[in-house]
Amino acid sequence: MEQSILWIALSFGVHIAMVNLGIFLAVFVPYLKYKADKTGDKGLDSVAYKLMKFYAATYALAGVYGTAYTVFLLSFYPDFIGLAGHLTLVPFGIAVILIGVHFFAITSYYYGWNRWGRRTHHIIGLLLAVSSILIPLGFRAVFAFLNIPVGLKVYDDGIKLDVLEALTGNPTFLPLYLKSIVGAVSAGSLVVLGGLSVSYARTGNNAYRLGVRYVMRQLAPLAVTGLTLMPVLGLWYALSLRGAPYKFNNIFAELGWRTADGVAYYSVSWLFILKMALYAFQVLVVLAAYRKLRAGVVEGASIKALLYAGIAGLITIVAGEYLNAFSQYPCFVAALASGRGCSAPPGLPEALGEVLDLRSYNVLVTIKPVVAMTVMFMAFLTLATVYFFYVLLVKEERG
Repeated sequence: MEQSILWIALSFGVHIAMVNLGIFLAVFVPYLKYKADKTGDKGLDSVAYKLMKFYAATYALAGVYGTAYTVFLLSFYPDFIGLAGHLTLVPFGIAVILIGVHFFAITSYYYGWNRWGRRTHHIIGLLLAVSSILIPLGFRAVFAFLNIPVGLKVYDDGIKLDVLEALTGNPTFLPLYLKSIVGAVSAGSLVVLGGLSVSYARTGNNAYRLGVRYVMRQLAPLAVTGLTLMPVLGLWYALSLRGAPYKFNNIFAELGWRTADGVAYYSVSWLFILKMALYAFQVLVVLAAYRKLRAGVVEGASIKALLYAGIAGLITIVAGEYLNAFSQYPCFVAALASGRGCSAPPGLPEALGEVLDLRSYNVLVTIKPVVAMTVMFMAFLTLATVYFFYVLLVKEERG
């Protein structure tokens, strides 16, 4: 596989993990703040503020890696980005506008904490939550288009996208979007459970501990619900991928589930197995700790288990995104794939096949000096990320 895929995958993996954690926190933190204000619970307010600080920090990290991901895409595949930008301008535009709204909401909500009136603060919190749920709507519409190009119209003077048809007629869009939201909830709740169980064990502040216990009682059934729904939504999405047989077979053919010619040209079934193993681990941990969580206390070995389950939840999301992307390699659009490469829609020049081929990257970015700079940049970014989490979690806890 080309090095272009490596850099794109690395930056996208961290970005998507932080984004999914952010989706959950953007909804859960305003809920906690509302409950804290309503009941006058100072300990719960402290927990909500701690989670908000963590969210603000991880949101910034997601932005850095998202920028790196965008730069890599533009550098390696300028022709494809030009085409995709033209066709999917509306769904991309929706996402970009909502990102702007969300950025305003997160900064206003964080800096307005206990400074503004409660009503104003809660309205901004609602905006924070709604925008976080709607941002993936635009991006998932683009990803669904890359599965099956529903709404693609070929005219004598070029190609266009029927946005309404793309949103309502693509069988992969709704299950992909819902699976993304539920996955963010299940993984996010596990991360918060794990992180708060550690802080619960380290702190001697009784008010804060009571707030953590309340959060644990709230999150335990939410985590179970999310983990229960994930296989259902996953099956729905898998069935929808029958419209892209190349992609479907690359995931499932070696596991005995086939469609069309039944051939896996680039098998990624191992990624699916890894994802299922990580999912099973999360289920076992939650079931083992559920009674203690509902009682509002986790101690001993359960703390580390929950922390590892939260990390496993984020890795599961990344594995799922890699599975979704690599299963259509070497093509950008899965439904246009064949056993030997990518094909253009009928009526379009053959050259378009090269634009849709992941192996047709910009060779200028593969010269040795550029590769060396890229390696140095990613190494520095990785070290900075590790130190970032050390300061955010370990050092802060010690202080």
